[in-house]
Amino acid sequence: MVVAVLILMFLSMAALAIDYGMIKTAKAEAQRAMDGAALAGASAFTEPDPTFNKDSGAKARAKALAVKHTVHRTVVDTSAAHMTVTVDLVNSNVTATYNVPPVSLFFARRFGSSTMGLTATATAHAENTNTNNCTKPVAIPDAWNNATATGEDLTADNIWGFKDKPGGTAGVWDEGETEPWLYNGSDTYDSTTTGLGTNYRNSNGTGLNLKTKDYGRQIFIQSFSAKDDAVSSFYYSWGKTTADNGASKLHDRILAQCEPGEVQHNYAAANGAKTNQVADAWDELINRDPDAVWDNSTNKVINSNKGANWLTQSDRVIIIGLFNPSAFGGCPSCNTLQFNNLARIFLDKRNCTGNGACKQPLTGHFLGLVGGGGPGGNPSGSLLKRLVLIK
Repeated sequence: MVVAVLILMFLSMAALAIDYGMIKTAKAEAQRAMDGAALAGASAFTEPDPTFNKDSGAKARAKALAVKHTVHRTVVDTSAAHMTVTVDLVNSNVTATYNVPPVSLFFARRFGSSTMGLTATATAHAENTNTNNCTKPVAIPDAWNNATATGEDLTADNIWGFKDKPGGTAGVWDEGETEPWLYNGSDTYDSTTTGLGTNYRNSNGTGLNLKTKDYGRQIFIQSFSAKDDAVSSFYYSWGKTTADNGASKLHDRILAQCEPGEVQHNYAAANGAKTNQVADAWDELINRDPDAVWDNSTNKVINSNKGANWLTQSDRVIIIGLFNPSAFGGCPSCNTLQFNNLARIFLDKRNCTGNGACKQPLTGHFLGLVGGGGPGGNPSGSLLKRLVLIK
């Protein structure tokens, strides 16, 4: 009789353990689904296009990721009865919650419990950070308030660029027509108020040239002509040591896939580098996606061989460093460099004609936010974002 009672007790405990294990597995599956959904939703806060609807975009991304998961052998139900996605636009948070449909129990029903309900929730956050792991060995000054604009900002757009030669074709840039900007006098700079990606130039331009937070705005990167008015300290190459800035080494580094760039880290710097080897490297990079072109009417790249994935897959979308113009303007002898931000750029094709070395400058279109890594907090770049699971 004792053995019979003990066997019944042991079997009951084993049965409960089996049900408990099944519930724990379902709970883990649901939690994994919501963790992924929250992170996918928070990725909306790293979308560079300022016209992107982050609220609806976050919800759509979270649910699109959730349905790739199963809980207790059933695809996650994203209907309002079971899954909710809450978006906190102020704090860049996304919370995904899943009320799992009742899970049927096998043994526990003999004790009056036939099903059990489960809830899983997760919150992800997009935060400023300080590192990007795929940065090109190039740095240019961030945009500033060019208060001493007489004779400098000839196009009156508050950003360093080009002018059309007298008698030239509007919009067609010829050698030697860059604006002679300098950081001096009462010029002022702050990365969060005048820098690229801020609202400072929102009212500049009309029609297709009106760019919100500079997204899609064409910017100057590097000159290859002595006739251009770019000061020698406008463009810098950078590396871990001065040996990284040689022309042949720089050529290879431009074509390399990835190199980490960190905000407020001291790098060895070299200005100028107006060599054919560097220009050839840029052209080779551009020719990996030769037909891609920026379309002002849609503020997107068209004709890319990467199709709709041009932003994340095209070799012509790169990350470059931005430095504080007040620290380096007019300082060609400076041999160290710190980034205060990083920027994503779509490279324009250089329009070269004739048999001689092409003197056309390198330009690109600013693409806003940059995906980041490393720790959050300070120092950090206002354009650098990483995703973290906080709950």
